[in-house]
Amino acid sequence: MAMMANLENVVRAIAGSIMDAQNLVEKAQVANISSFFDRERRPMVIDLELPSIHSSAADNEFYLYRLPLISLVPHSALIIGEAEIEMDVELGALSEPEPATGHPDALQPEGFDQQASRPSLMVNPETGGLARKSGNAAHIKLKLVAAEKSEGLARLINDVVKGQGYTPVAAL
Repeated sequence: MAMMANLENVVRAIAGSIMDAQNLVEKAQVANISSFFDRERRPMVIDLELPSIHSSAADNEFYLYRLPLISLVPHSALIIGEAEIEMDVELGALSEPEPATGHPDALQPEGFDQQASRPSLMVNPETGGLARKSGNAAHIKLKLVAAEKSEGLARLINDVVKGQGYTPVAAL
């Protein structure tokens, strides 16, 4: 017996799976970034003792240089930039009209009827290859592209790096 599914639900399931995968990637990135901060959420630093090079420095004079660890490694946003899925599906009948889905408080375009209903195309993703031979199939190519990410990480790193530099010995 053929398993028929609403084409819209198949596309939503594929898109949802890709969004879930992206969510896992983003959580891993946040965990990685948080590893550069201590429990008090202060940047982890290395204090280096470097030779003083200013004109009035004594021969064995040193100064402390505070270097945030997060500034030592490159950071780039990991995103699923493009996902392309191709499949053959067996075409089925149009289903009975279903009420349009949407949140009742959501903003809708002018003239959009929240209660409008529409029929759905039923497809069988399991037998697309067989149906292609009989001429009752559709080849679907779904391409999802990621949007630009926020500049929050770049701003965070810039603010942390501003604290990098000469540290008076009395401050330690």
